[in-house]
Amino acid sequence: MSKKVPDESRIEGHASLYLFYGDEFLVKERVHEIVSHILNDKLRETNLIVLDGNSLELSDLFSLVFTPSLFGGPHVIVVDQTTIFMGRTDQKKLAGKVVEAWKAGERKTALRAVGQFVSLAGVDRDEVRSGLDWINDVIGDAVPPEDREVIWLASQALVDEGGAFTSSANETLVMELVQSSFPQGTVLIFTALAVDKRKKVFKVLEQRGNVVECSVREEKYGSGLDRSFFDSRVRDTLALAGKKISQEALDRMYAVSGKELRKLHSELDKLVAYLGDRQQAGAQDVELLFIDSHQGAFFDLTNAIRTADLAKCLPALHYNLRIVAHPLQTLAAIATEFRRLIVAREILFTAFRSSWKRGMSYDGFSSALKKVRENTPKSDKSAKFDLLSMKDYPLYLYLRDAQKFTMEKLVSIMEEVLEADIMMKSSSLGYYSPQTILENLILTICSPRGNERLNRSKDQIKGSALTNIVVPFSIQH
Repeated sequence: MSKKVPDESRIEGHASLYLFYGDEFLVKERVHEIVSHILNDKLRETNLIVLDGNSLELSDLFSLVFTPSLFGGPHVIVVDQTTIFMGRTDQKKLAGKVVEAWKAGERKTALRAVGQFVSLAGVDRDEVRSGLDWINDVIGDAVPPEDREVIWLASQALVDEGGAFTSSANETLVMELVQSSFPQGTVLIFTALAVDKRKKVFKVLEQRGNVVECSVREEKYGSGLDRSFFDSRVRDTLALAGKKISQEALDRMYAVSGKELRKLHSELDKLVAYLGDRQQAGAQDVELLFIDSHQGAFFDLTNAIRTADLAKCLPALHYNLRIVAHPLQTLAAIATEFRRLIVAREILFTAFRSSWKRGMSYDGFSSALKKVRENTPKSDKSAKFDLLSMKDYPLYLYLRDAQKFTMEKLVSIMEEVLEADIMMKSSSLGYYSPQTILENLILTICSPRGNERLNRSKDQIKGSALTNIVVPFSIQH
């Protein structure tokens, strides 16, 4: 969205006030485009100032805006990735950015994002040190438990490294700034991950300057970029370097690329450098150079099905089927996951019977687990299903997720798994459309009630017996 501003506030066809928000890579592209039009290379060294929006001092910003450039000419100030225009509803987006960067090993980006997260939440250093509870208070169930652990680890790193804990900037002063008349030649640019359009400070800036949303087009029911958007980005980027790409190579590139635009362009830079004098990229080049962004995506389905949320499970299933060699691999993963949940539910009513409490924090669980392990003899189960030998946090997640299913429901799901296995191997539907069989299985998993066909006698089966349900060899591995 863009708002026109009076001509006197423009410099060489550009407004004096901007807000770009959305995908960080696209935002940087737009900012670079404007800066390049306003400042030549020589002036960019002296007349471009970039401020970290997470540690912004408004007094410094006021001073920079109203102090003419010492070297003359246009003057551009960028406040990068600020939370001024964000609302509490945007905390999930910041949480996602923390998790994504931390898992990718991008420590600097993760610490910056978690700094923004605690700033927007109004959390101080002591609360961050106290444990996971503050994260649950801020975002609740908006992100999976395993992601909350990542946010906690990143926040501890921020504390340990002496990172700044800044409170949100005074919105009244920001509104005063954006309503002011800037000196001739001054351009102020804000960038943000997201905005809350209901905030007064946003509405004031929207009236005075240009607000532009920079969004990536994604698949409607998948985990990748929109195909036409992806193709045009790749072809245009390579064309700027004087390169082309074969359709086969483009198809392969799309198959291994995820949603992250910055990572895609990083891989394209490697491809251009690798091609050297060659003009066209082939499928072998892509196979050799492109990192498969879906390597960890196989496990996204198992994380999703433990939520029993259809809105999460169906897209995860469809994405999973795109990356496995055969649908039976998907069925095997589902079978294994629910066998573990059966074991987890058995543990809840045996080893943890006196110590587990619904809603127990991870800290409370850790102390209880130590006692359980001391008092529990080593299991003779295979390591694959000996959950007490797992690392602490994954075990905590299994026990929490096992509470979402009754034992009756778990038995019902395992019966459906067995039927799905038979159908996929012996029916025409299994041959021509295994996806349909797996979709029906997901519907059973996400149904709020157990399978109506399950007879009452199975309600009497003890948990220990349930762990011995036979799963065909083909779906155990």
